[in-house]
Amino acid sequence: MSEKLYKLWFLISATVGALAASAGADVSPIPASGTQVPGAYRDVGVTEHLNGLLPLDARLYDENGQYVTLEELLRPDRPMVLQLGYLGCPMLCDTISRGLVDSAKKIDLDIGRDFNFVFVSIDPTDTPTLATLKRNSYVAEYDKAGSASAFHVLVGKQKSIEDLATAVGFRYEPAKNGQFAHPAVVMVITPEGRISRYLYGINFPERTLQLSLVEASHGKVGSSVDQILLICLQWDPSQGKYSMAAMNLVRIGGVMTMMVLGSAIFWMVRRGSHAARPMDNGGTN
Repeated sequence: MSEKLYKLWFLISATVGALAASAGADVSPIPASGTQVPGAYRDVGVTEHLNGLLPLDARLYDENGQYVTLEELLRPDRPMVLQLGYLGCPMLCDTISRGLVDSAKKIDLDIGRDFNFVFVSIDPTDTPTLATLKRNSYVAEYDKAGSASAFHVLVGKQKSIEDLATAVGFRYEPAKNGQFAHPAVVMVITPEGRISRYLYGINFPERTLQLSLVEASHGKVGSSVDQILLICLQWDPSQGKYSMAAMNLVRIGGVMTMMVLGSAIFWMVRRGSHAARPMDNGGTN
């Protein structure tokens, strides 16, 4: 093998090894919180039902008071981000929604063209009038042409709300003054209506949001770079983000090594062939 090819092979091996090592070191447990949760709210949280199907025929109502099902809001060519909350929420629900909208403004995918946003109220007393105000505020904040039709804020009756909450594992409890205790989470839904990913918190890193949508779309949205990243990265539930996958890096490193070795063999065979030609010509004169 030539000196240049050897150096290239060494550089690739060292890089893959370093990335694999950093991937293993990147996984760390989330520290437990010392905050005491009131007994009445200890059941509030999320039970993940990955790949679970939404109740697509659940009877809900849009901002105009028109009957609509989740199935009608699904699109065969794009995923959906689903949030459960309530319109009278004094802080958390709106913070989650606006955190999502803020991240959505910064990624390469657009609401309307590449995915939809659906908010479903868990409060059966919420009305289409309130839903209209909330939807309009999100559309104005996102401020991108052609996105309005992809924002949906829905209300419903108790049975439909409970069916949806149970399907996605969203556990909430009524609190005082007409409020609700509930988790901070959004779900990324496939075009078929299945749960692909849970994203927790009030801030959503751009790369995590974008790759979650690309993954849920089965490659129908996003760029070639996104597809490559999904090969190199895998979802780390302990950190709630995509992290380097050591095994994937090893596989990629193996393929790259084989390519370098194959190139070296081809180069040596070709060089040997060129070196033999003068001798053959000399023998025929």
